[in-house]
Amino acid sequence: MTFEVLKEFETETPEGTLMLKEGQKVKLSKEEAIPLIQDGLIQPIEKVAYRIYSEVLQAYLWVVDTDEDMHSLRSQGVKEAIYIQHETTKLKELSKEELNEIHKVKETFSESTVEEIKRSE
Repeated sequence: MTFEVLKEFETETPEGTLMLKEGQKVKLSKEEAIPLIQDGLIQPIEKVAYRIYSEVLQAYLWVVDTDEDMHSLRSQGVKEAIYIQHETTKLKELSKEELNEIHKVKETFSESTVEEIKRSE
C-alpha cells in the first residue's frame, strides 16, 4: 500500500538509514505500516479499514482513518467497536482496565469517539 509521510523521521532499511520527509509517498506492507500509523508518522493514501483482534480487550475492533469511514462501516452492518486512527494515539498510555472501560463505551454507543482523556491526580 502507499502511504504519505506526516512527520519527518529516520528509519532503518536493508540498504542503511533512510530519512523520510513530510509529504513523501512510500510503499509499505501492512505489517511495516501499522506501528508508523499508530505513532502518527504516516497515513494511508487509499481508504482503508483494519479489523484487529486485541489480546488486551479479548475482542475484535476496527481502526479507520476518518469519521466518514466509521459511518461507512456502520452502514455496511459492522457491529464491532470502531476506533478512528487519531483516537488510538490517545489510548497508548492507558492501563488494561482503562482500555476495557473505554472499549465498553465504544461497544455500547456505536457512534462514540474519544475526544480527550483526563487523569485524576
